[in-house]
Amino acid sequence: MAKRSGKFYFRNEREVMESLGLKQVKGSGNQFDSSKEDGENEYLLCQLKSTDAQSIRVQQVDIRKLEEHAQLSHRTPLFAIQFLNTQEVWLMMKPEDVPFVSEYIKTGKTKKRENVIEVKDVKQKKVKVIASSSDAREQFESERRSKYNKTKSAT
Repeated sequence: MAKRSGKFYFRNEREVMESLGLKQVKGSGNQFDSSKEDGENEYLLCQLKSTDAQSIRVQQVDIRKLEEHAQLSHRTPLFAIQFLNTQEVWLMMKPEDVPFVSEYIKTGKTKKRENVIEVKDVKQKKVKVIASSSDAREQFESERRSKYNKTKSAT
């Protein structure tokens, strides 16, 4: 099979997000953009993985990042998997999130997420609790940017 272009994946992502009632996030995956997931609306935050293969690997770190981003924005996380050979889209969510997603699919509305955020760090196996205020979110994003920004020495 011929290699698919970036244009194809961008268009495909937009179409899948629209089919789920979500808006595609411009520049998703761009490390300098604060919007890290592929689709969103007022209630849901979605990550899409597409493949031409017969199987797909989903890493726990991808799920945890989606969960973290969804909690920070008070949305329900939704992980979508698409098999391009059949155009099937499957959805993954935690059992406790099924009522939120189901209600959204039926009515187009659902409850907002709670204000206390529990962030699980898979690598270090510790839990941080982050206050859900605009100042706390800005501080979190600032720390994250500084962690990943590379600085060159002037030597």
